[in-house]
Amino acid sequence: MEDAFKVTGIVQQKDPSYGFCHVLGHNLSGRETAKNPAKWKEVIPRCPMGMCSNGCIHGALQERFRKERFSDKEIQVVLPDLNDICDEKPNWHPTGMEQATCYHALGHLLMYLTDADTKKSSQLCETVAQKPDGRDFLTVCYDGVFMQLFQPLEPEDFALVKGKTPTKESLKTFCSPYETRPRASCWSEGWPLYFDQVKNPSGLVSFCSVLEEGIMRERCYNGMFFVMAAQFQLNMEKIIAFCREIPLSVRGRCFANSAGRVIETDVKFINMSLAICAAAATMGAGDECYNELVAYSQFNFHAGSASQKELCDGLPSKWRANCGSVPVQ
Repeated sequence: MEDAFKVTGIVQQKDPSYGFCHVLGHNLSGRETAKNPAKWKEVIPRCPMGMCSNGCIHGALQERFRKERFSDKEIQVVLPDLNDICDEKPNWHPTGMEQATCYHALGHLLMYLTDADTKKSSQLCETVAQKPDGRDFLTVCYDGVFMQLFQPLEPEDFALVKGKTPTKESLKTFCSPYETRPRASCWSEGWPLYFDQVKNPSGLVSFCSVLEEGIMRERCYNGMFFVMAAQFQLNMEKIIAFCREIPLSVRGRCFANSAGRVIETDVKFINMSLAICAAAATMGAGDECYNELVAYSQFNFHAGSASQKELCDGLPSKWRANCGSVPVQ
């Protein structure tokens, strides 16, 4: 598996357009897990950090349970494994991003265990993604639940959600019974039903404006700007052109989430994320974008790593001093 990722890196050097390899990350770790499903936990620590948008972690988790459906009693048996699978271990010291990615993958996995019961899966997120010490990965877990419903990839995924996905017209009604945070994830992850609308700046704003102002609408913007950077295949010119047309009130968030998505996808793209923020600065949106990169310097990289230093050294002096040392909110 490690060699396969090295080959992927070589391919990316030869073909810069192949930057977003998340699904390949799924497939490579999925194949590794399939060799011996009993050792699925051992695959996760072997996943490369900061590559293929951490798709490797997703694949290892999903492959183990992809073809199984569990009763409520059986779910309770496997919950202890799920409760700590994303926590730091002697052989795994995840960054904040890797840990969040792991909990997002748990959301996907819970949909397999519950036979795509979104209500039950969301409730299980509250068990596995909310920690006694105050750490809270609920939003990314909810996102995984609803992403599994609206964005199936493999034949097993399509079979899992067949007949359970709402239509564009019924999405709001489908999401309305959920509490605030899962409801925001439900609506935001339903964006493929509105793709023709959200691929335009004004349409994306209208899509998120359906949700109440505050945490729900903010969650929608954060998620959608993150999504669109990937939909543009990390094409910097397209990202900048898109964010330029976003209203000033949320333009900074568009640039910030896009810059974050770029370095979340691969550490090789640090210079691109800095260039996106530089473009944002020419449009009155630079502060929010650079603040995001300062937060990512701790969240996405290990302290003192070469990648963290590269990012921090590339920031304007106003942000450089705090880079790598500011707690992530």
